[in-house]
Amino acid sequence: MTPHILSVEKIPVHYQHKTDLDYRRQDTVLSVPVASLSVCALRCTKIAQCVSFFFNVLDFLCQTEGRIRLSFDGRDAGPWKYYEVKAVNAAFNKTARMSTVFHPSKPYDVIDGKVVLDGHAGQCSHTLGEYNPWITIDLGAIHVVKYASLFNRIDANGEKLHDVFVTLSETNTAFSLECGQFKGPGVDAEVVHVICPKNSRGRFVKTEVRGPTSHETVVLCEIRVFIS
Repeated sequence: MTPHILSVEKIPVHYQHKTDLDYRRQDTVLSVPVASLSVCALRCTKIAQCVSFFFNVLDFLCQTEGRIRLSFDGRDAGPWKYYEVKAVNAAFNKTARMSTVFHPSKPYDVIDGKVVLDGHAGQCSHTLGEYNPWITIDLGAIHVVKYASLFNRIDANGEKLHDVFVTLSETNTAFSLECGQFKGPGVDAEVVHVICPKNSRGRFVKTEVRGPTSHETVVLCEIRVFIS
């Protein structure tokens, strides 16, 4: 018997066990007992802003709430496995632009598929301090965007990710279609999913911090844009 295998026939959304990085749950958030992995997945489909969950394969516990963080300590996560909606990351290896660039970072860092712990925001795209800093990604074509995943800086100062707006445009001019927001503040190594309204279309995806000061920054190690 393998109760931790997804029975996709019963679930309207397909999920996959993500192993590209070491995803960790917020252990102060309540998890609930379920009969199987499929039941946990069904719980997620019934929550409007849910695209991922954690499942305990030993105790059959399900967690759909709380922060998601990355771990780089090399320790085993134990029985907790991370699942996310199966979708295509349309941002990978595309074209990114930034409002300003804090060297030696570069726009390509958010679309290179790499999230690593490497010094002071190493291999993360980092703007200068300014009003309303932003990063845009050209997906190369118009797509229906499901959600965007923002990988916050790992080393320190994760709280600087706040008042984030993710918007879409078909022409890279007026970003009038709002995908979603993240109020924050974030924490170090946090993964933030910003879920778009149904049938949100765009070619250009803008991630902007609309803070109150002239020294706001966008520091993200990766932006993944998932499409239908």
